[in-house]
Amino acid sequence: MILLNPDQNLKNVPTNIRYGRELRIPEISGIREFLMTDGEVYCSSSFAGNTRRYHGLLVQKGMILVSSLHDEANGIRLSPGYWGDTFVEGGLPWTLGASLYPVIQEFAIPGVRIRRSFILDRVLTIRYEITGTASLMIRPLMTSRAVEDLSGNPDLNAEIIEGTRILNGCTVRSDLRFTEEKQKYLNARYPREEERGYDSVENLVSPGYFSGIVTNGTVEIRFAPPGAGPELNHESEPHIFQDIIDHASRLCIKGTEILAGYHWFTETWGRDTFISLPGLLLETGRYREAEDIFRWHLAHQKSGLILNRYPDSYTSSDATLWFFWALFHYIQKLPGSPFVATIRHELEELLSEYTQSGVALLEGNLIKVTGGSTWMDTPATPRDGMPVEINALWILALELMEYLKFSTPVSSQDAHKEFQHFWNPDTGCLYDRLMPDDPTIRSNQIIALAFGLIPFDDGHRALGVIGKELLTPYGLRSVSPSSAGYHGRYAGDISYHNGMVWPWQTGLYIDALIQYGTDHEKVQSMITPLWEYFLTDGAGMIPEMFNGDAPHEPAGTICQAWSIAELIRARNAIIRWTGKTVPEKIDTDNYLFA
Repeated sequence: MILLNPDQNLKNVPTNIRYGRELRIPEISGIREFLMTDGEVYCSSSFAGNTRRYHGLLVQKGMILVSSLHDEANGIRLSPGYWGDTFVEGGLPWTLGASLYPVIQEFAIPGVRIRRSFILDRVLTIRYEITGTASLMIRPLMTSRAVEDLSGNPDLNAEIIEGTRILNGCTVRSDLRFTEEKQKYLNARYPREEERGYDSVENLVSPGYFSGIVTNGTVEIRFAPPGAGPELNHESEPHIFQDIIDHASRLCIKGTEILAGYHWFTETWGRDTFISLPGLLLETGRYREAEDIFRWHLAHQKSGLILNRYPDSYTSSDATLWFFWALFHYIQKLPGSPFVATIRHELEELLSEYTQSGVALLEGNLIKVTGGSTWMDTPATPRDGMPVEINALWILALELMEYLKFSTPVSSQDAHKEFQHFWNPDTGCLYDRLMPDDPTIRSNQIIALAFGLIPFDDGHRALGVIGKELLTPYGLRSVSPSSAGYHGRYAGDISYHNGMVWPWQTGLYIDALIQYGTDHEKVQSMITPLWEYFLTDGAGMIPEMFNGDAPHEPAGTICQAWSIAELIRARNAIIRWTGKTVPEKIDTDNYLFA
């Protein structure tokens, strides 16, 4: 997919993702993981079966209820999976293709075609549409464990209450006959866990099987998790998302929370919330949801610090500043909204107390922070002192408050003047931090460039250094390979911010390219690989990070809120920018409110 024409490639988003016969290859089907979420419930696996301990067809509140299936049609097994040392290919050789979302797979076995769907809409519906005649046998493989654990002896509660079948607390209904026949399935193996260095084998249990002969018809099995409320009407259709971006933007939303990511960051992080909010909510027009999140976090701030991690961690020096970044984007979308006036006192208090929080302190007109408090928060990257992105965001917050005619601790003009000390003529880009001066070439400076905080010629030169030292097809490396501490492949904390590519910074990189006069075609080319990944192997998601070394394999979570959010925001920024007939004049003295 070449993004030469934004009208064809960026504006016209497919309603779903379509895969073909390449899914017959286990190496391809195994890396294409899908995810559907609905509040506290999710459904996730790969087209080669479960490859992670976090996978499950029905997971509620971090507990796996329905793990996978053993299903057969005319004696041919459909669901693949890893069992002990064996990979059971199941229906892969018979696969015609698949689409997302919902998850629909198509098989052509001798004499019959099958269209199997996994649908999550308050309940899990497994639907089989049969063309021809098929003798079906479907065993749900179940457990009852936390997603972080594995089970050697899974427990299973099966009962009938008032004529309703209850399995693992799930209300189960089906057109097919159910036969009770408890059976253990031993040595389910999850290869992605092996790669991450974790235990990877467990046992599952099946309470029995559903069966029947279907000719040119449709049958379903429906699992309603505990507390799901009234089941959907049997004839109702599942919610179909307007397009794949609509689906992606909602994956990490739970009520008034933005979860950091799946599968193991399913909680609220203040920093992640406000980096994600513009792309997930503002670019999709969900302004009231954004206002609710702003209010919630203001109500939970403490001493000028926005919550770092729910429920009681206040150790982030940048969550407060990302709050103002998100508010800046809100005001750009709704410049006349009365909402901001209703929180004026809270905003003034937040910014004033932030400078005395201890985690962040005012030093002259800039901000000095404690170690381990920025987004690069591992012991390998303490970054105490004056980090470049903290002070870029600080200037944004000051300019925003001044634009609103709200009070500020210092003036943005004075802070901007002091910020020029970040320029390092020896490297041709910005210091990563001052006090102590750190000339390491890192990606954090892209935030200052996105805001246009240094003169045009210097900014253009810095982008050249970044392009040479940090740029990969999927975004910017967190540190230059020329750095002594560089790690090009994921190896835990030591590599986390020392070479890995974090795609969430791509949106800011796009902003910087536009800010410093890069041509349309080059700007579009910067987003092409991420866009292609999103529509193919990413299955409508963007991961937490990629390896810094080629071929830049994905690492970390498969679905990170800020990665998706900044892809959406960058895409829309490119569409808006390339749609202009005359480029706007760049005001490098006051970019934010030019």
